[in-house]
Amino acid sequence: MVKNFTAILSLFLVSVITLTACSQHKPSVQEDIRFLTTVVKTNLKQKYFDKKKADKLVKKVTEMEREKLFENVSVQVAAKMITDMLRKETSDKHFNVIAYTIEPQTETKPQSQPQKQPPFTAGITSIKILKNNIGYIKWDACIAGEEAFKKIRSALDSVAGCKQIIFDITENPGGDGASSAFINQFFYESKDYQTLLIKKCTDETNWHQSEVIFNYSQGPKFFNTPLYIILSEKTFSAAEYFAFTAKEMKRATILGKTTAGAGNPGNSMNAYLPGSDNVVWMFTPNCQITTRAGHSLEGVGVKPDVELTSNNWVDETVDYILSKGNK
Repeated sequence: MVKNFTAILSLFLVSVITLTACSQHKPSVQEDIRFLTTVVKTNLKQKYFDKKKADKLVKKVTEMEREKLFENVSVQVAAKMITDMLRKETSDKHFNVIAYTIEPQTETKPQSQPQKQPPFTAGITSIKILKNNIGYIKWDACIAGEEAFKKIRSALDSVAGCKQIIFDITENPGGDGASSAFINQFFYESKDYQTLLIKKCTDETNWHQSEVIFNYSQGPKFFNTPLYIILSEKTFSAAEYFAFTAKEMKRATILGKTTAGAGNPGNSMNAYLPGSDNVVWMFTPNCQITTRAGHSLEGVGVKPDVELTSNNWVDETVDYILSKGNK
């Protein structure tokens, strides 16, 4: 019994020493890069919605390794090279691979007064009544949830009674598409828009409805109010679908510049090699969305009906509205 215990204890001590020694090892740059490429390949195989293309992309990463393209570069540069390749091969701007350094924690002195948190706006950063009673809402992020919906509803209440409504999404990078669905219910009398978009995700065999359904009976009605949406190349993802739906349903006049064309939603993950200062973060598209007729904004974006060219797009939009006799 004592011999067995001694043997077990010796094995335990050897294991602890080995683990301690391993934990003190700092990976080299090339070890970090090998870990990076492993993470990328694994995510492509497991999460990307197009399995055949995923296999080709994995081979591309392997070719980059074989051709020694990652030699003499940092892990951050290697991540950027992989991102560029993925976007080029798929035309999908959602693909993103980043390697960032973990900053060592430093002691901070306690503050005498707690910092004030900025007010929660649900992504609505400006609400105005412009000349000739035109309502204006600047929407900079697609945020969903009950608290967000209350803020959005409050913003809509603020412009109820306006002759026209402008939604400015020129700086909206997207987010949760449920926020668009929540807004849409107040602007479409027919519910046909709810079945416009269909979606299919990784490992799914059938397409299914993409739009989240909201049928609130309370709230302002803008069914007959002219709607204008201002967008730009910075309009991304879920925000694009807000404009895309309006354009497909012929519900709004779209103004500005063509959007980013990043239509495929996905998910993200991060991982790191023990002992390393670098963390790998990757966003992988795991769904594709089209209309039932097969129209997609992926890689092409939403093109405006009216291109804006001035230095003040809001004023230019107001002038356009008034020029059409909407006074």
